[in-house]
Amino acid sequence: MSAISSVVGATADATTLGRRRRRTRRVAYLANNNGNAAALGVGTRGKRANFKDEILRTRATTTEVDAFEAKKKSVSKRTCELVSNVNNCYTVKGTIVLPDVHADDVYNMLTDYENAGKVFSRTIKKVEYLGFEDAKSGGSGAVKRIKQTCSWKFFIFGGNFNIDLGVVENDSKRHMTCTLEGGAQKKFGFLREFEGSWEVEENGEEGTKVTHVLSVKPSLTPPYASDIFVKQVEGILEDVEKEVETWENGYAVPMHRR
Repeated sequence: MSAISSVVGATADATTLGRRRRRTRRVAYLANNNGNAAALGVGTRGKRANFKDEILRTRATTTEVDAFEAKKKSVSKRTCELVSNVNNCYTVKGTIVLPDVHADDVYNMLTDYENAGKVFSRTIKKVEYLGFEDAKSGGSGAVKRIKQTCSWKFFIFGGNFNIDLGVVENDSKRHMTCTLEGGAQKKFGFLREFEGSWEVEENGEEGTKVTHVLSVKPSLTPPYASDIFVKQVEGILEDVEKEVETWENGYAVPMHRR
């Protein structure tokens, strides 16, 4: 009888020990996956944690963390700086790296002049595409003319101005340059000199690199001129970033390039 009792007792002890080990493993699992098994009521007399629900919640949390990390990796990288100021001609360079965006789509958007007012609503009010400078010209490298109404603002200062631009596109290099046209406008308008360029490049795994260079010489130098033009370029790059975030199927080639 005592032998039987010993076997039964040993079996009971082994069963109890097995339960404790399984329970310990569950506690350790939840502690590793949720950080605080005790907060779940594990090990508290009279309470039993719902391990299945907690595991599901842990998996959901892990998924959210993974999504957050992926989103951090997809954040655009943007820089902007004043490159030079020579005789009140300010040159500002800005770059932005756009993840998960095709370079051709970005170039299509930047050369879609008639819709520029929708993309760059803070700086461009209206754009009219006038066609080729020479009616016989055409194709990549030919000068195209656009008329643009722009705006600028810095603190309490601001205003609008109209400019005529000559645009040269190099589709194979995804490069576009626009310069101020009209001698009288250079002399009497808001701008004496103006040149802007865009370059779009594939940047390996990081995404698409977009570079915008703006050179401006105003007729009258406003207060804090360098800050105004740096802020202008920063706003333009931010507009590019916001625009590409709305895309689902890229951006179509504009009509004048088809």
